[in-house]
Amino acid sequence: MESPLADVGSPQQRPLDIVRAPLEDVLRPFLRDAARTLSDMDEALAPVAGAAMELVLSGGKRLRPAFVYWGCVAAGGEPGDAVLRAAGAVELLHAFALVHDDVMDRSDERRGRPAVHRAMGAWHAEQGLRGDADWFGVGAAILAGDMLFVWADELFDQAVQGLADARGARAVFTDLRVEVMAGQYLDLRLAGLRAPSREQVLRVALLKSGRYTVTRPLLLGAAVSEAPRDPALEAALHAYGDAVGVAFQLRDDVLGLFGDPAVTGKGAIGDLREGKRTLLVLRALELAGESGRAAIEAGLGDAELDEAAAERIRDVVRTSGALDAVERDVQERLAEAHEALRPLPEPARGALERLALDAARRGA
Repeated sequence: MESPLADVGSPQQRPLDIVRAPLEDVLRPFLRDAARTLSDMDEALAPVAGAAMELVLSGGKRLRPAFVYWGCVAAGGEPGDAVLRAAGAVELLHAFALVHDDVMDRSDERRGRPAVHRAMGAWHAEQGLRGDADWFGVGAAILAGDMLFVWADELFDQAVQGLADARGARAVFTDLRVEVMAGQYLDLRLAGLRAPSREQVLRVALLKSGRYTVTRPLLLGAAVSEAPRDPALEAALHAYGDAVGVAFQLRDDVLGLFGDPAVTGKGAIGDLREGKRTLLVLRALELAGESGRAAIEAGLGDAELDEAAAERIRDVVRTSGALDAVERDVQERLAEAHEALRPLPEPARGALERLALDAARRGA
């Protein structure tokens, strides 16, 4: 089924591009000052501060900040300094989540370079320090992630300073943080279940990724806009956000198995080694024959899984029809998002239509 969003927008007016440069103008000086504060405390803190900064400034789609920005526009607000600082806080929170996620998933790469725990482990070895370099890297990465979490809170405080309803905006930011950590825990637990249900998998997708990527950033932008609250608008943003957010996670699951590491910045075998029970894997287990199911079960959660075994699993996922089924799910979510946007004014409606495609079709 072709999405109603298929031909929306133009490359010259990508809503992501509007946000990137002003966001960098907020993040770079903030991170420079934050890192200097740590180095002034003790010069030995410079490497871990640098690793945290490098992750934030090394790229990324800036998708979550874009949803903050356009949530403000949808509410009728002017996306000035407060909105950009709130967007920057969300991006710092995302960096925190990535650092910890890479530790939990034992991922080696992030954005085409060593994950923070790998980089800090290598630094330990290069310095000739005593002890286990890998374990040092894990501990340093956990603390680097914690520091990013604190920095996110500090930047958010700057965003809401003087805001008429700072408490309301803070409540949305708190919901965002609680949901992503709850979803991350449920994802860890999901990998250990023998037969998770479709409902359990979709719940994880919604909490771990959907709400945190789309819904809460949108509502945060509206909350920081200082426009009068509009329950109907918030309901539309919520419906759109949940639909696009789940589509985003479904696409992420596909890229986790079929993506090009040169494009995604991470390997295409890690999800299998970690035993992630994604909707894609669940569909393949439902649709494949006995030998196909056996190949998936044998490889899922095998920390030593090699590329040849991974390719056999990919072939099962393709030939069983699971990949096509998930692609249809993505299109259905995009159609739901399109319907939810009908009451929104321009330019927010067109921008959010384009962002839906950016979220759900990256690498497709």
